[in-house]
Amino acid sequence: MKPLEHDRRSSPQTHWEWHARFPETAQLLGGWFSQDIVDEFRGHDAAVTDYAETTNPQLVAHLVGELHELLALPLDDGDYALAAAELGMEVSPPEPFSHGAWFQSLAATLSGI
Repeated sequence: MKPLEHDRRSSPQTHWEWHARFPETAQLLGGWFSQDIVDEFRGHDAAVTDYAETTNPQLVAHLVGELHELLALPLDDGDYALAAAELGMEVSPPEPFSHGAWFQSLAATLSGI
């Protein structure tokens, strides 16, 4: 493997690696799921709808691809929680979802928009 390449099956190890590998996921999680979510949206679904309605469809499609790549990594739910935090999410996923289950739901929802 060349020094700058990474194994797509391995997890990022640093904040920078998470953002470099999942830039649109970081955009969504950091921009729409900060602690201010309660002031800006009625909940997670409203935030996702706002993202989808105000973001270029190509970027939404890119995000769906990133979510599928993230879900393909050998992670447990603690790892998904770490990934969410590294990518800027400052709130918990909506009940009753774990981070991993919410990422799956989010990918499915955005695929249908």
